[in-house]
Amino acid sequence: MSKRIAAGVLQGSTAVKPPIKHRKDLLTDLIQLHRDRPEFCETYLRRMAVTNFGAGHETLCAALTSILAMVGSHAHVRRRVCDEIRRATSPGGSIPYDEAVGLRYTQACIKEAQRLYPVIAMSLARKVTGSGVVMHGVYIPAGTTIGCNPVSLHRNAAIFGIDADQYFPERWLCENDDAKLRDMERFNLTWGGGGRTCPGRHLAEMLLHKIVPALMGAFDVEIVTMPTDDDMKTYFMSMLTGVRVRFLPSDRRRSAVQPSAN
Repeated sequence: MSKRIAAGVLQGSTAVKPPIKHRKDLLTDLIQLHRDRPEFCETYLRRMAVTNFGAGHETLCAALTSILAMVGSHAHVRRRVCDEIRRATSPGGSIPYDEAVGLRYTQACIKEAQRLYPVIAMSLARKVTGSGVVMHGVYIPAGTTIGCNPVSLHRNAAIFGIDADQYFPERWLCENDDAKLRDMERFNLTWGGGGRTCPGRHLAEMLLHKIVPALMGAFDVEIVTMPTDDDMKTYFMSMLTGVRVRFLPSDRRRSAVQPSAN
């Protein structure tokens, strides 16, 4: 659907007499790029439009899937998250963003799910510059393409502990070990790193911080089916495909909307 919409808009707007539309969005900017620099052809514009759509939609979907799957499949985690969220909200209400980011355990659960299942699963390629670099005693000449796989890094026991393959949100709450927490943050490539950090990070985080508390506050999340790591097909992106979740109105919400028997 997104491809057809993008193609239709681009074809109409790059015609000899395009319709006059006062709009400000990504497609408008791409169309203007084509007009200013014709070498950026319509095919290029289509690819850019679809790529940017996928970069926002598919990645957020993958992140939400892993978060709900991890929280929902660990009963003690689910109970603690629900308690924290429901204490912070009124029955049937919502929680403001400023308060949502202050839900420390919920935020740890979100971060831990993204650590185990980062959206980008392939090595993030970079080229060695300058006169080369020595890494772990090995000289790598300039021009060499190197990369680091986020999944392998995030499950490195030397960084995240001997239980690095396990879902354990409490690892992000180690207030008495600031050095360990700094190392985990430093080697966390959920959003990339350095100058190549995801440009949509802050928007995506805002959505996650709003959506997860809203869902967990209003519903009891029940995992129906949960795939194993061996069932996952990982290419450029890493997605927990095959997860089936049932959303049941929470007891707290039902009591708020249903009349009392008395």
